[in-house]
Amino acid sequence: MITLDARLTMVAELIVPGRKIVDVGTDHGFLPAFMLLSGRSPVAVASDIGEKPLQNAQKTVRKYHLENRLRLVHSDGLAAIAPADAEEIVIAGIGGTLIARVLAATPWLREPGRHLVLQPMSRAEEVRRFLCENGFYIDREAAAADGGRLYGAVSAYWDGRENEHSLGYYHFGELPKNGSHEARRLIEKHAQSLRACRKAILNVERRRRELAGLDEILTYYQSIERTS
Repeated sequence: MITLDARLTMVAELIVPGRKIVDVGTDHGFLPAFMLLSGRSPVAVASDIGEKPLQNAQKTVRKYHLENRLRLVHSDGLAAIAPADAEEIVIAGIGGTLIARVLAATPWLREPGRHLVLQPMSRAEEVRRFLCENGFYIDREAAAADGGRLYGAVSAYWDGRENEHSLGYYHFGELPKNGSHEARRLIEKHAQSLRACRKAILNVERRRRELAGLDEILTYYQSIERTS
């Protein structure tokens, strides 16, 4: 049996049991293999844009005799995935900007019955903003600590309505409702990052003012030079 690390366990727990899974960017194929071997999913597709990850996933398929249940597909995002194979769509372990691009390039996700489980490694706010502005709603989020890092994951469905939110929501989403220690730590970590960004911007503004002051002084000096 496959044992998942804390990050992938968090992702697995957001997947609705008994449905067809597509794991985008599968790497070794551990997540879909775990879902199949544990009886949580009947069939799965594992996709990746790289040949090496698919070769790694093929080893997992052979080791656990999943040839009839786990299909491997070479695909850029969801481009080569058939909609009929995708009830649970998992995109984990890549940046939020790229996740948003994959979602934007896949129109068939915008229909009832699709469930997205997204685990951005960065820029989670871009994922939340895209979802809310394109007819999806976030029903819950999860957090996990693994190897000294904190990770978050988003569960979302399509309902066709634009869900306008504040900038604060895009940065923290449903994490405050999670209540776990890991979620609180992830919230604080992101807040610290925002504070650091704010401080850097203020420093830039201060330096701009200082530069403007120096320009004014030098302009005055030049006027003195012309009249002397």
